[in-house]
Amino acid sequence: MSDESSEFPEDYRPGSEASEENQTYESDTHLEPPSDAPLMAELVSDTSSGGSSPRSDVEGFHSPHGGNASFIQDSPRQADRNTRLRWWSPLLMVLISLASYLAVSGVMSAVALVVVAGDVSPELFEDPIALQNAMSSVLSSRIGLFLSLVVPQIALVLPCLIAASISPVPFTERLGLVKGEWPVWSWLAVGAASPLVGIISGVVLSQFVEESETLKQMNDVFRDHGASGFFLPLAFMIGVTPAFCEELLFRGYIQQRLARVLPPGIGIFIASFLFAAFHIDFVHVLAVFPLGLFLGWVTWRSGSLFPAMVGHFVNNFVSVIGIVFSPDMDQDSLELPAATLTLSVFVFGLIGAILIAVVARRQRLAGLHGNTVIGDVNTITGNDASGEELPS
Repeated sequence: MSDESSEFPEDYRPGSEASEENQTYESDTHLEPPSDAPLMAELVSDTSSGGSSPRSDVEGFHSPHGGNASFIQDSPRQADRNTRLRWWSPLLMVLISLASYLAVSGVMSAVALVVVAGDVSPELFEDPIALQNAMSSVLSSRIGLFLSLVVPQIALVLPCLIAASISPVPFTERLGLVKGEWPVWSWLAVGAASPLVGIISGVVLSQFVEESETLKQMNDVFRDHGASGFFLPLAFMIGVTPAFCEELLFRGYIQQRLARVLPPGIGIFIASFLFAAFHIDFVHVLAVFPLGLFLGWVTWRSGSLFPAMVGHFVNNFVSVIGIVFSPDMDQDSLELPAATLTLSVFVFGLIGAILIAVVARRQRLAGLHGNTVIGDVNTITGNDASGEELPS
């Protein structure tokens, strides 16, 4: 039997230092992506500035917070290249989602006009006042309200759901639909605190601006539906739909992608700004921006999208209650709602804020803060203005 070492040059025998260096070089070369990677690959791939790439054949990698993860680390050269390639993909998703939303909104508005008003003549679209009156009648109809508000929201979130579904990262992890690092009861604390953020931002904003005409019209629509016995379906429609659709897009997809290539604070700010800008009406944009920052911070610290969903739902639900049951039918939507509701929001909001602070402090003391990005290897998925907030 021949000597096994004779089959290899001395410097490249198995286990030699040169052999290990050569294997490392080959591994890095293999990981280098082509410069003309397809557009959809950029939107769905999980390569981030942190340098983590999904690898189904690598098991037993332990994240700094414990647990196994099927990820390996790219070389510094690869991580830098990924940062340059990926920073724009969340912004591209915003444009795609906005285009989908606007297109479906136009179609659904036309459909709602036909359903509610019957035959629609082309001359209607040439008269702005007549068109505005026709759309008011559409929103006063229950089916018209559903077609005009709910269906476009589904179109808004659909592109990111498609991208997440074909991503190499599991769908739930890609969008942050995991338990995260905070206990489940803290989600309720976020729900209690969110309306307080809305009221405070409304109080401050009312000192500088007045309610816009668009908000006045929407408030009238809400009051009319509430008076007709449609309050609970309306409150759930305005609460549930944005809580799922807007959160999945802006904090489940956009924010967690931005946080991989930018400092977390900047990623949260950009995602919150895009979330607020989506509401279009200038006063509404200013009113919901602080709520976006709060929900973005909660998502980042908790490592889960569920607390933000709960907070968004409760904020919108309470907002509809304040508008529909306002004792003054001419009340500005930036003014404080009825005394009982206001007192309840402040009491429960303060309790929620205290509980959130306790959870965040325990998290910091446990050394978990600062490295969590939804869907990243560090995500723990199984461990223990005066004041009426606006629907966001």
